Amino acid sequence: MTRHPVRPSSARRFLTGFLTGLALVLVGSACVSTNTYPIDFFSEMHYQKSFRDQEPPRLDVPAGVVPISGGEPYYTMEEARNLRNPLANDPQAVALGKQLYELNCVSCHGQQGNGNGPVAVYWNIVQGAVPPTNLKDPRVVARTDGELYWILTHGYSSPEHQVKYPHDLTNMPAYGKLLTPEERWALVSYMRELQKQQ
Repeated sequence: MTRHPVRPSSARRFLTGFLTGLALVLVGSACVSTNTYPIDFFSEMHYQKSFRDQEPPRLDVPAGVVPISGGEPYYTMEEARNLRNPLANDPQAVALGKQLYELNCVSCHGQQGNGNGPVAVYWNIVQGAVPPTNLKDPRVVARTDGELYWILTHGYSSPEHQVKYPHDLTNMPAYGKLLTPEERWALVSYMRELQKQQ
């Protein structure tokens, strides 16, 4: 029996091939399509808070900002008709409503709610534009508190004046994302006080 000595070059080739195969298996296992990294060599590079040039850093979302209790319910106009104003006959709500009215509504509807605010002049100049509503108009007075709340929340375009504004804007802008439900109800309470001042 003759023995063949193992040459160093063939042992080296075997070891190189084995290590190359092992490296390919490791790299292949790290590149699965699940967007996870089974072998995380540089975790600080994968999960860093990166941002581009001229872009401010992204802030973490504060705890508790995502509503987990359901948020504000959505109502159609028909469903909103039957809503009752929880702040009706509350003098503090009327005072808050007055502050909000002076801040958000006077420019279009005017100080007394007659629809003659400073911006109303510009609405009359634009061809096809609908001027702000007189809040003391019998059609507005006849609306329920729930309907007024819905209009404040979602905005409104009168059926008689179907003007197509760009970006689906309405005659009356939506304040649902700008004012809380309590503030919108306070505005409804103040509008009812204005309507008593015929």
